[in-house]
Amino acid sequence: MSNILLLRSPSETAPDPYERMLEHASYSAHSISVLETSFTDLQNLQNLIAAGPDFKDYVGVIITSKRSCEALTTATKILSDKGSHSGPSLIAWTKVPFYVVGKGTASALGEFQAMCGGNSLDLRGEIAGTGEQLAHFILGDLKTGHPRERRRMLYLTGDKNRDTIPNILSSEEEKRLGIELDPIQVYETRGSSTFGSELGSLLQQTKSDDWWIIFFAPSSTAFTYPFLQQHFRFTNCTSTPTEQVTSSASDAHKPLARVGAIGRVTSTYLEEELMLRIDAVASKPTPEELLAAISGRTTGQDL
Repeated sequence: MSNILLLRSPSETAPDPYERMLEHASYSAHSISVLETSFTDLQNLQNLIAAGPDFKDYVGVIITSKRSCEALTTATKILSDKGSHSGPSLIAWTKVPFYVVGKGTASALGEFQAMCGGNSLDLRGEIAGTGEQLAHFILGDLKTGHPRERRRMLYLTGDKNRDTIPNILSSEEEKRLGIELDPIQVYETRGSSTFGSELGSLLQQTKSDDWWIIFFAPSSTAFTYPFLQQHFRFTNCTSTPTEQVTSSASDAHKPLARVGAIGRVTSTYLEEELMLRIDAVASKPTPEELLAAISGRTTGQDL
């Protein structure tokens, strides 16, 4: 049975969707949190929530991560605890589209939606698997709407967001749409202080040489790779399958890991920055796409 190491925080609600789907396919899945998150600028976010979208003429909200959803929910809870009369404003937020990357991000807005007076959020773009795909979805969506001189959108970000969405939405050919982003950083991340010890404990418990390692984002990849090198060998992307990356003869006892990536941004980082061969790439950040990518590379092999 192949072991699959998922470099991401497990779901807070059991069962974890990634682990459940992989285990149903006869893999042994393990998640280890790789990043620690702290919220930033929550006061500003509280003010925006309480004021409602009309205060700054927002015609939509862009959210690309679960952490941004959690920041939005946390800020709303703080308002509620303060006794703020933000009910009408929260209902107003359900009248503007929330553009999200993937079903996971859409699901993470569930708690915020529950605080919006029983109204459902107008969620759009969850079929998009990347920021690039979401940006093009937004362009297509806005082109079908009523013409406006300016379309201002709230964009909740972290400290490591790429410029993909802003660059596409503000490109020369799209300026006629009048899109204006209002980016607000609502969280920052750093490497988990317990990742190394948790990884060591997992490997001690499993004692297996058959491993897939799944990387979810460039930022977490850069942090985890030095730890992973202590326990695994990897194949160089310019090498033949028999030419493994080993720093010394003492590495020969380490298991050779197969590498999976979520999305092209992560796979490009692995190939261009770390020079690693990628064995499977999931086109979207979903359990179904990951399983399909891995299964496509293990067909005919023992699991």
